[in-house]
Amino acid sequence: MNTNERTNKNSLYRKFILMFFIFIAIAIIVSVLSIYFVMKKLYNDRYTELLQDINSSFVTQINDDIDEFVFLQEYFKENKDKLEIPFEYPDNADEAWVEFSRAFTSKYPGKVYPADIGFNELDEETKLLFARYKYLYWINIFDKIKKDYGLDYAYYIYPIEEEGYMCYMFDGPREETVVDGKSLLLLGYEAFEDRDKHKNMWIAYETGKDSGKMDVYDNEYGHVYTYTTPVIYNDEVLGLVLTDVSFNYISSEIFGAVSGLAIVLIIILGIFSVLMLNQVRYLIISRILKLQLLVNQYSATKDVEIADLLTKDSAHNDEISALSERFSEMIRKLKDYMDDLQAVTAEKERIGAELNIATEIQASMLPRLFPAFPDRKEFTLYATMDPAKEVGGDFYDFFMIDESHIALVMADVSGKGVPAALFMAISKALIKDNAQLKNDPAEVLRNVNEQLCESNGADLFVTVWLGIVDISSGRVTFCDAGHEYPVLLHCDGSHELIKPAKKKMPVGTLEGIQYINSETAMKPGDTIFLYTDGVPEATNSKNELYGMNRVESFFENNAIDNPEDLLALIKKDVNEFVGDAPQFDDMTMLGFRLIKYYERSDK
Repeated sequence: MNTNERTNKNSLYRKFILMFFIFIAIAIIVSVLSIYFVMKKLYNDRYTELLQDINSSFVTQINDDIDEFVFLQEYFKENKDKLEIPFEYPDNADEAWVEFSRAFTSKYPGKVYPADIGFNELDEETKLLFARYKYLYWINIFDKIKKDYGLDYAYYIYPIEEEGYMCYMFDGPREETVVDGKSLLLLGYEAFEDRDKHKNMWIAYETGKDSGKMDVYDNEYGHVYTYTTPVIYNDEVLGLVLTDVSFNYISSEIFGAVSGLAIVLIIILGIFSVLMLNQVRYLIISRILKLQLLVNQYSATKDVEIADLLTKDSAHNDEISALSERFSEMIRKLKDYMDDLQAVTAEKERIGAELNIATEIQASMLPRLFPAFPDRKEFTLYATMDPAKEVGGDFYDFFMIDESHIALVMADVSGKGVPAALFMAISKALIKDNAQLKNDPAEVLRNVNEQLCESNGADLFVTVWLGIVDISSGRVTFCDAGHEYPVLLHCDGSHELIKPAKKKMPVGTLEGIQYINSETAMKPGDTIFLYTDGVPEATNSKNELYGMNRVESFFENNAIDNPEDLLALIKKDVNEFVGDAPQFDDMTMLGFRLIKYYERSDK
């Protein structure tokens, strides 16, 4: 290689390196910024929904005890200094309840509180004991929810006569006061709440409805997000429940997520760039120099063998190959044809290999490690999925929502092959993400439907059966979006189809669909069999369908307790019916058997 050729190579190679480094830098900056802003909005929406749910839980508990809560609030306004709550108060109100019960029994023998004597009828001493008990009861509830959800603050306030001021009844700024040598919690902290800073708080107070938005502001405790929900009593706002989460906490989660993605992106782009630069050097630079050398030699010697060497580059099928072929096409027509045929064969093998990898990837997306919950003795389950092509649109899923609720999902995407598989992956992720936030199948499918309809250019849709089983009672709350009816196998050997009150359209078909929940019940020993239409629509060589009659006949003639054995026998029965006919559709099944009810440890 002479000096000019080496210079050309180095010049081209340097340009490609510079181009790739610029591309990587721009891609990383744009990607990280895009990820940051997307994650910021996602986390803001996530914490808005979380704080809204937490506040709703607070308000529900208050409403369940609203009369006594009102008595406590009125008593607190006038007598908060008498409560004498220890600064290091106990983590429950049991002792306070015992003290009140003894005093009540002593002063009102034979009476029952509040059936016989209400709060306002108590003497002052007993009333104080009851108020102290209720205060400790509620402040511990606020502490527990704050701890369970990792909140910075959770508190209850009510307005006072002075304009713009609020009184912190529960969990205000905790300060210590010493009275008669006793370390007490300073109660009734009063603070001015600026309307500009706490806009949504004042909206909630003045309208009696939460605004659906968080207040974001700085105070002496840092940069915080606050969500406010009013407590209504006799059509008036009794007070406000507020929950806080720090900006630093949310920012750390966003930073962690963005940093992780950025690192992965840098690694991927780095590996990609190294591979690409090697490919550029191998596929472009070296080939251009080789082509130049061979052309020069051929021009000088007219050696046919040199011309034949040019055809070795035609397998790349690019512009450089085209130049080579122009010099050799009249010499090696047949060779060109064979090279093209080899290229097509190699491409088909590559596609086949990629589809095999896609099959493994899709299978890995579905839970397939059984037993899935080896520590749970209340139930057992098993599931299988056999795609009609290398990849399919059917999917199943199951996951624990909490200790006593498990979600079961069975779904079937319209169409087959790679488009259906991609739509399946998106649908599965959306259903699981929404279900883990909301214990409401209809609301989950409504949210998923709206998200899928936003960018469904391929007009795909998915039939879904989503059920949430309360394993402490056997109640099954489910929503059916155009899916096949599951079969409920009773422990006495009978069975029935689980039909919804009203069947709705599949998810992804039309925006604005309002899905509804239905319910059924399971007893210990009962089994739910979920499946896609690949089971009843399995077709034999005579073009006959397996059909629901055969499905139900199978359960009439077979009583199997183990879901794994149950699915294996059904699959065997379907395969014997189909025979040598090709599989027409994906066939997916899931069996869930309730063994016993879950018993809560806190009972």
